[in-house]
Amino acid sequence: MTPVEKIHRTISRSKVFFAATTPGHFLIQTRFPHDRPEMPALTDFNLDRELERWMDHQLDCSRATWAAGADLDDDRVPCVCPRFGIAEHSAWLGSEVFLQHDTCVPIPMIVDKKDLQRLTCDERHRWFQYMQRGYRYLKTRQCGDFLLSVRGTMAPMDIANALRGDELFYDFYDDPAFVHRLMRFLSTAVIWYYRHLLSWADEVEGGYAMFLSDFWFPAGLGHLSNDAAMLCNAQIYEVFGFPYEREMCLQFPHTLYHVHNEKMHFVPRVAELPGMRLLQVSWDPKTPYHLLDRDHIFSATGQAALMLHVTDSDHLREHITELSGRNIFFIVDCRDHQDAADLIALVRSHSRPLG
Repeated sequence: MTPVEKIHRTISRSKVFFAATTPGHFLIQTRFPHDRPEMPALTDFNLDRELERWMDHQLDCSRATWAAGADLDDDRVPCVCPRFGIAEHSAWLGSEVFLQHDTCVPIPMIVDKKDLQRLTCDERHRWFQYMQRGYRYLKTRQCGDFLLSVRGTMAPMDIANALRGDELFYDFYDDPAFVHRLMRFLSTAVIWYYRHLLSWADEVEGGYAMFLSDFWFPAGLGHLSNDAAMLCNAQIYEVFGFPYEREMCLQFPHTLYHVHNEKMHFVPRVAELPGMRLLQVSWDPKTPYHLLDRDHIFSATGQAALMLHVTDSDHLREHITELSGRNIFFIVDCRDHQDAADLIALVRSHSRPLG
């Protein structure tokens, strides 16, 4: 099977999965140890001069992963996009970042509330330019073996936390009018930036490859995250999160959202966002293992399809028959290539038909 054939085969299954109105449909993506080049430290690069060399290293690592699983018929879509770390989700608004070995972190930009007026949607901002330049360069490296994926975006509350720092959590109580001004601006700005991401990525058969876990998703908004909300009570999300996210989601037919199982108190409201198609529920340290906490997760997440990361392939073997009440995309850490192949066959045998 050629890379193009595999991509289209995977998309065909994914279309059935995301359109399904009955439970019991499963997709699976496997990960296992394999040889791949080591990524150099991001701090070793001057991105103004060497951004393309950083992209080359990312592409080399990705190609090694695709080659290792080339004969596996799982639901990975070979794809890549520019990525530097968490700060790029907010730095396109003009803020500075602190580079680390394998990521980057945001430097708060709104130190004084008057700094809100400094926020602009401007294509000349450095990190907007880095992302655009990275996409343009990766496009020149395409030869039919991968798609350009959508990097994704944060929800306004998360970006506000990056731009304002933890002062935001005081602002919720001390100056709600200021927070609402910030949310109104960011909800518009996120859509402005996200539409640029869509224009740089590859649209294929009515959808896009998503960087979140290298899979195909029907055209929509994602992957939203609101990690700030898990640090607040549900009423804070109800006032400063949900209304703005709802207006954003109404502009797209489908929504992809990332939440943590460490704090699920606001997730039932998240599940009510328009067009909710996929909720990625992480498994956080010192929390109940999500395959064993399925009743809680199922009840908190409405009817959306779920994406669950399984860290031990044997755990999925033990519990797969108990998971047919929902449509689930499994991301599974396997011991080796053969373990991955066996698990793919098992999941396919337990799934409702996907075409």
